[in-house]
Amino acid sequence: MDGLGKVIFIGAGPGDPGLVAYKAIRRIKTADVIIYDRLVNPILLQLSKPECELIYVGKNPDVKYKAQDEINRIINEKVALGLTVVRLKGGDPGIFGRLSEEVDSLEGRYEIEVIPGITSASAAALYSGFPLTDRAHAPHVTFSTGHLQKDSVREIDFQALAKGGTLALYMGMKALPEIVSVLSKDLDAHLKVAVIGNASYGYQKTVMGDLSTINDLVIEHKVTHPAMIIIGDVVKVREGLSWYEKLPEFGVRKLIVSQHAIDKEYILEMYDQGGFYYAIDCLDNEVIQQKYKSIHEEILSIHGFDEVMTDSLLTLAKLESRFNIKINPSKIKIVESLDN
Repeated sequence: MDGLGKVIFIGAGPGDPGLVAYKAIRRIKTADVIIYDRLVNPILLQLSKPECELIYVGKNPDVKYKAQDEINRIINEKVALGLTVVRLKGGDPGIFGRLSEEVDSLEGRYEIEVIPGITSASAAALYSGFPLTDRAHAPHVTFSTGHLQKDSVREIDFQALAKGGTLALYMGMKALPEIVSVLSKDLDAHLKVAVIGNASYGYQKTVMGDLSTINDLVIEHKVTHPAMIIIGDVVKVREGLSWYEKLPEFGVRKLIVSQHAIDKEYILEMYDQGGFYYAIDCLDNEVIQQKYKSIHEEILSIHGFDEVMTDSLLTLAKLESRFNIKINPSKIKIVESLDN
């Protein structure tokens, strides 16, 4: 091998950071560079050491931020410097994660490691209250993509995939009407369909229907990507709210703000309550603030937090000034310690 650099491909799972492997957490903490995707929970990035460089290469289904060739170039450029590079991907890197393309681009010159992640199909189903296989309903499951290179779902024989089992479709929201149309030609219109948006996040949204109703239901409930489409009778196993949707803080979004460093392991543990949690700390540390500036700005812009926990009003004033925002006083909760 040409150099001492190493690339570690890590599956960050679907959203809940508690689902990430312990080995993955250890590698994130020691990385020199983290090259991450759009679907990675941002709190995982805050586990990195202060000097770790963060590079965003996320792709939106409608607008590509970085072409794959450019991502490959960045990986090779960083590892060639002798650095430990973590390529952090949502879900599992080996399931529609372009793992082989990125590994092949290294041409065997550098050491690699692959740490699996929980794939979105499994988490989406289980967090919504049903399995992917069941003795009474589905003896097998097929993973497929609804977002094909030539933008034609007809390239896949969906009928053959769906009969007798469960079909789990990734990246299929844009093509959902066409998918439903293709399946409806040969299958019962009452075949069950679940569409799960933002699986395993506290704002997860599950819509249940069948081939005749699912398009209208998705529009009515405003479910958008990222979302999993799961088709098959196994969806019938779901009865009412899932175990996850019954957690005490499901649907709640909390922002934790401190002038001092917050133990991010504490934030990960908060996810056990079922909400969405994000931390902004070290407000007087310019190095840390610059490192996470764009991430903090995006989180503050897209999430309407229900509660803002902080150790002082002075800290909140600094946050408001730095990010040019105004926090509703009714949402503020002053706490003595942010680590318990």
